[in-house]
Amino acid sequence: MDSAALTRSLTYIQANLDGDVSLEALAAVASCSVPYFARRFSEMMAETPKQYTSRLRLERAALRLVLLEDSILDIALDCGFNCHETFSRAFRRRFGIAPQSFRRNGGLPIAVEQELPQRVDAAKPASLSSTVVRSLQPLSLAFIRHTGPYEHVPTSLWDILIDWARRHDIPAPYVLLGIAHDAPGLTAPEKLRFDAAIRVPGEFRSGSSFGHQRFPGGLFAITTSVGPLDSLPAAYKEVVRRVRGDRSLACVGLPCLEFYRVNRIVADLAIVNTEIAVPVRRRR
Repeated sequence: MDSAALTRSLTYIQANLDGDVSLEALAAVASCSVPYFARRFSEMMAETPKQYTSRLRLERAALRLVLLEDSILDIALDCGFNCHETFSRAFRRRFGIAPQSFRRNGGLPIAVEQELPQRVDAAKPASLSSTVVRSLQPLSLAFIRHTGPYEHVPTSLWDILIDWARRHDIPAPYVLLGIAHDAPGLTAPEKLRFDAAIRVPGEFRSGSSFGHQRFPGGLFAITTSVGPLDSLPAAYKEVVRRVRGDRSLACVGLPCLEFYRVNRIVADLAIVNTEIAVPVRRRR
């Protein structure tokens, strides 16, 4: 199994955590036999397919336990578990605490602070616009996945995407964005998934360096952050605080999107206009 087949299987998993992520389904997506897929996936991801899908389901459930008022059973079913008991046992094994207790504690684990070189004036805060709720349209995206701390995502990934788009005659202006799939503190820093992405006209077959995904769109709380890129974590916290303070909205969790209103992403720019999009739903 090559990297393109792995990318297809990973994209399928993240879109179908509440559906069929059996070995047979994943092997079919990767166009290989079940035994071969299972062996190669484990070699390439350092987790078995079952460990990987179970971890993502449990991390999604943990975030929703904190953010949503849905019953524990509804959250379990929405995250791919078939009953409360199976979910509770798996959750306790993963986090060392029962789902009810996790929810009662009311907060996520604190993410490990990263020692990072300061390339901009970190004391300069970002300015945030008001937060508005808008429906985003579906998007066809080319992406490169980074696995590891969000702070370590190389800005060169978007340069590679722009060069790829030019070579494939995709006309400018380009829509550059990032997709954060995991919550720091719930997911280990070395396993955080972030997609550097660019909008493309239509679907293409994933290659060895680039993957394709169809972002389904939906309802998002959108806020403009004006400031350096390293101010985004604090901006996210404020946006989530605003959403959770709005009784008409429920914060769904992940993935969160970042739309960069620039032609090229440079890490040490003091001013970047970034549209932060956090998925939400209307309360009934």
